[in-house]
Amino acid sequence: MKSMRTPLISLALALGVVTAAWGAESVMNLISSGEAVQKEVMDTKSKSDAAQQTGKDLVGRGKALQTEKSKIMADLDAWQKENDGVKQRTSDYQTKCGPDKKLNQDEFKACTAEKDQLNTDIAKVNSDNADLQKRNEALNAKIPAYNEEATKNPAEQKDTYNAYTASLKKEAAWLDAARGQMSSDAFKSYGAKAGCPDVNKPAKTPEAMIKMTDDVLTCLKKISNS
Repeated sequence: MKSMRTPLISLALALGVVTAAWGAESVMNLISSGEAVQKEVMDTKSKSDAAQQTGKDLVGRGKALQTEKSKIMADLDAWQKENDGVKQRTSDYQTKCGPDKKLNQDEFKACTAEKDQLNTDIAKVNSDNADLQKRNEALNAKIPAYNEEATKNPAEQKDTYNAYTASLKKEAAWLDAARGQMSSDAFKSYGAKAGCPDVNKPAKTPEAMIKMTDDVLTCLKKISNS
């Protein structure tokens, strides 16, 4: 199962952006739209991460199920050999100690001891067989749910990843809009006081873009509250 690749979005400087008028209303609008975009990014990221983690978990579960199946098959093989041995010993017992045999006292005692041991061993192989049946039934009960999840997960990974990528593009567009306003002469003095980040430095990874959005929102809120 292939893992989804993390999208690398480089935020290039927007060319030809018309500097928007700077004011309290534009700040509030930018904050509102930025928070909405950031929430969408985090929500879709969470779903994408969960789908990919489920995929990894399914790989582990599949290996565990296969290991369990191999162990049952090995135990079944060992049980079959043990059962065949008990059958052969039972046949030998009937030959030596059958009701048509005339036994002396020592032979009778030996046959009685052998019969008791055979009864114990027969009870054991029957019990082991019942245990193997239960283990096999328990394994078979797990397989349908696993198969269903394993069938659905690749599409879930793809869909949630695409939704996450789409939200990152929205965030990149929002940062471009924020960059246009924050680069204006009217904003510079406010930005310096609020410790705003350098929005002209491109974010090269989704994580860096998410952090930049958080930092920009923080500085914009400081300005709106001042």
